[in-house]
Amino acid sequence: MQPASPVIEATNIVKVYGGRRALDQASIAIPRGAIVGLLGANGCGKTTLLRVLLGLLPVDSGRAHVLGGDARDLPPEARARIGYVPQSSDLFGWLTGTVMLRYVGSFYPLYDPHYAQALAERLQVSLKTEIQSLSPGQQQRLSFIRAISTRPDLLLLDEPMAALDPAARLAVIEELLLVKQERDITVIVSSHLIHDLARYCTHLAVMESGRIAAHEPMAHFAALTRHTARGPEEILKAQLFAQAVRLRKSAEGERSMVIAPERLQALRDSLPAEVSLHPLPSDLEAVMSEWMR
Repeated sequence: MQPASPVIEATNIVKVYGGRRALDQASIAIPRGAIVGLLGANGCGKTTLLRVLLGLLPVDSGRAHVLGGDARDLPPEARARIGYVPQSSDLFGWLTGTVMLRYVGSFYPLYDPHYAQALAERLQVSLKTEIQSLSPGQQQRLSFIRAISTRPDLLLLDEPMAALDPAARLAVIEELLLVKQERDITVIVSSHLIHDLARYCTHLAVMESGRIAAHEPMAHFAALTRHTARGPEEILKAQLFAQAVRLRKSAEGERSMVIAPERLQALRDSLPAEVSLHPLPSDLEAVMSEWMR
């Protein structure tokens, strides 16, 4: 039996802005049903990658395939299977939520107004109010309602919870998980909220300088640990620390690192007596924060 084709397959994508490579040979394949958290420092290319996958930006080289077709040339029926929450609001602020959803929904054959109304009630968003009068958090929840009320097969979320308080973030996460239970939706969510991503993502992808530096199941990242090696600087300079996933000089005579647990003993065995190894707090947020420094 042939394995299913990825829902998203980006290969060696290059996108240049003003002489700077926003995307530099970015490649990723995402299987159907995955929920992928996209992590990375500001300016590393996350939003650009999402816009390329949506077909909103042409690429300078490489290719982006989405739902079995070229991202720039998807037919309307394929585009109608994609939901999108942008980083900044684009909700037609002079309209009420009801009118905006009815208008946008007219372009999507599977738009469900009853589902949209139920979502608005559960997420506490007034659809009778002009959108420009809603708080930033309510507007962000309305963007989410707009995206998932079209019953998409693919959902792209760009910082969808940045304006939400903890209770509202939890409510949105619960709705997303309910959708996932109902059907085999595929999701990419760009976010800095690592603790939240750990609640619902199946995979993490880390971007650095326009490239996908790592893309693994969540369990892989959750198992990583942080350690500090301390010793004479001249010895640390000569030490390769080949077992570490990430390594940086945190101070004179000190190296901070991220390492997989199965490689920890090999690291200990490779260190000279003058170098000591010390564990650090290693929850997912601490590990990924160290990774991205």
